[in-house]
Amino acid sequence: MNINHSLINWNLNQLNHIQNKAKTLILGSFNPNNPNVEENTDFYYGRNTNHFWKSIARNLGLDINFFTNNIERKLQYMDKYEFTFFDLINSIDFICNDENTLTQYVNKKIFTEFTDNELFKVRSFKHNGELIHKNLNFNYAILDLLKNKTIKKVIHTTGNNRIKENLIAYPANPALGFRPFFNQIIETIDENKILFIPTSYSPSQTAVNRGGQAYKDKLDKWIRENVLNL
Repeated sequence: MNINHSLINWNLNQLNHIQNKAKTLILGSFNPNNPNVEENTDFYYGRNTNHFWKSIARNLGLDINFFTNNIERKLQYMDKYEFTFFDLINSIDFICNDENTLTQYVNKKIFTEFTDNELFKVRSFKHNGELIHKNLNFNYAILDLLKNKTIKKVIHTTGNNRIKENLIAYPANPALGFRPFFNQIIETIDENKILFIPTSYSPSQTAVNRGGQAYKDKLDKWIRENVLNL
C-alpha cells in the first residue's frame, strides 16, 4: 500500500516562484492523502482546526478565518513574507501479508491519530500480531532548495512527540528512521551558513486547548518573530 502526500491534490502553480525567492523554509514531517475522504487538507497546516494560518491572521490583524480553505491567499502571503514549506516525506510504502490488518493500521495510525512518532518508528514492526514493513520516500528537493543560496533560515516543526508537557517540539530521537536524511539536511544547512531554528510551538488544536490563551500568545509571538520576521 502506498500513501502519498496530500500535495498531489493541491494547485501549486505559483509555488515554484515562491520557493525560488523564499528566505525562510518551514520543515514538517508528512501530510497524508486519505483516498477514503472527499476532501483532504488544502495546504500545509491547512486543516481548519490548526492554528498556524490563524496565527498568521492574528499577527497581521486579519479575520481569524481569512486563510481558511483559500490557498490563493496563503500563497499570496507566503510570497509577500518570503516563507515556504517542505515536508520530509513524499510518500510511504507499507507491506503486510494481512491486508485487513494493514488497512486497520493505516486508518488508525496514519489517517486518524497521525503522530510523528508513528511515522518515524522502525521500518519493520508488528500490529495486532502481524508484521508490517514500511519504507519512507524522502523529499530530496529540500537539499536542492537549501543549496540555491536564497534560504536564510530553516524552521524545524517535526518531533518524536510534538505535544510534550511544555508543548514545544524538539528534533526527533536519533534512533528514529528519518535521522540519516535529517542529518543530510543539517549538514547542508551548516555548509550554506543558514540559520536553524530547532524548536517550535505546535499550532495544533490539541496544543492550543491544553495551553490556553497563554500558549496561544506564545505561539503567535513565535510565528511573528520566526515566520513573518516582524
